[in-house]
Amino acid sequence: MRKKRLVSAVLLVLLLAGCGQTGGKLLPSGTGRTDTAAAQAELDVQLGLLKDEITAEERREALDLWSKIRAIQTERKAKGNYERSDYEWRLLRRLSGLYDAYTIRYLGGDEEGFGYRSPRERTLAVYQIGAGGALTPDPANDLSGGAWSETELLDLWEEMCTLLPEGAFEGFDQFTVFTDGPEETVAYVWALDDAGARWEIAVDPADAEDREYFVETVLHEYFHYLSLNDTQVIYTSEQTLDTYNEPGMVTLADSYLNDFYQEFWTGYLDDCLACDDTYNFFLRHCDDFITPYASTDPSEDICESFAFFVLRPRDFRADEDVWSRKLDFFYQYPQLVAFREEVRGNLGLAWGEYFESRQEADAA
Repeated sequence: MRKKRLVSAVLLVLLLAGCGQTGGKLLPSGTGRTDTAAAQAELDVQLGLLKDEITAEERREALDLWSKIRAIQTERKAKGNYERSDYEWRLLRRLSGLYDAYTIRYLGGDEEGFGYRSPRERTLAVYQIGAGGALTPDPANDLSGGAWSETELLDLWEEMCTLLPEGAFEGFDQFTVFTDGPEETVAYVWALDDAGARWEIAVDPADAEDREYFVETVLHEYFHYLSLNDTQVIYTSEQTLDTYNEPGMVTLADSYLNDFYQEFWTGYLDDCLACDDTYNFFLRHCDDFITPYASTDPSEDICESFAFFVLRPRDFRADEDVWSRKLDFFYQYPQLVAFREEVRGNLGLAWGEYFESRQEADAA
């Protein structure tokens, strides 16, 4: 789900300080480091831009708490136990709260965070998707007296089909049109079965007038489908330590999302999960993320990164920043490179200046 109020323009100008070169990836074990040195290195990953700001006393306070958590995690994982105890969660929340306090003190953080609350959504129309993307309206649809005609909604669907490669919606059974007002939730996808084999895509026409943003969002949501369907994950309550997990879902070892998590998120996922709001987490690691919304969790991060991988020219300096390495991540998959080229062709040559026009619009 992509929310417009939480997603800024592309962060082309990023802070140069901080630990962006390691991102959220833990340093490899077995390097001869003592436990204390390894804990210090892991702490630096979690602190991000704070690591050069806090005092020695504040660092000791954070290190003492992290060392306690680290010992509990090491023992738990040695037993093959995925579930964190209530005690471990309490310690993680204490540590995250400590980081937040430091972030407010040194990085201009905010106790209220993003402060976002989703407004109520109203379904406008539902369509069943048939062969070749043909739509069949639900008999209960009633657009009389509404802000959008059925022609406008069908044009929105046609624009989505024209954007993506031919056959992109073969895994989808339902197209839903909803609204929660402008500049709120723009779109979402949802699995319609327990295995994640059949899907729904939903869009809000109130947010479709900004075409560039709408294109970004369709690409973002479509990658949720590509990374969460039944070829990529298993929907189960049996969690594992081996790959990336979300509640009720385990990624396969060679999945896009697990590969992305292992590369960029292992060092600070617990801190992100322990946050009540990821705003301060984002500030600590702002040079790791292409947008603030990407800092929500690995699933949102990979989808934000994918949208800009498709739309942005390849960066020859991709190794210089974590967020740009994330865009470069997708080039290892020939099928995603082919997807990118087809979408860029569908958008036309005028979209070669996409980012310049996007910057101008945001500055206006």
